[in-house]
Amino acid sequence: MATVFTHAATALALGTAFRRPGPPLAFWLAGAACAVIPDLDVIGLSFGIPWGHVLGHRGFTHSMGFAALLATLVLALVFRGRAWDGRRAVVWTYLFAATVSHGVLDAMTNGGSGVAFWAPFDDGRYFLPWRPIPVSPIGSRFFTERGAAVLRAELLLVWLPAAVFATVCVWTRRRGGR
Repeated sequence: MATVFTHAATALALGTAFRRPGPPLAFWLAGAACAVIPDLDVIGLSFGIPWGHVLGHRGFTHSMGFAALLATLVLALVFRGRAWDGRRAVVWTYLFAATVSHGVLDAMTNGGSGVAFWAPFDDGRYFLPWRPIPVSPIGSRFFTERGAAVLRAELLLVWLPAAVFATVCVWTRRRGGR
């Protein structure tokens, strides 16, 4: 899996395509949270749910269906005020994209069990053809030289392109484009 930092950074970069930088903070926090939440499935390991199970790591919480459900739930809970009238479809699309980005990044890693993009309708686990991101160590093992190497690789392979994407989005909006 990619690191939690990279999942959040990717969501923030995606957000620039849907909203101008700046307040409200709820937009940015919700996007980052949606990008990180799929990894809560590791809790299942404590309850004996195996990795390859639909509820296991990289299972349902990494699927398109879960992304749609989570985007809908977060939209209903966080973006119900009148200030969001007329913007909810755009916000939902952003939250969905932020959640899906988690599975996409995990499918670009060089290890693990693949991603169940279509769960629960398809039990298959998938990787993308290009898998340059090293798998991040989990827990306290992250704070090792291997964890630092993974973060360095992610800075080059994900953060740099995300920063370029965000810069282009901000620049385009400032020039009057959509």
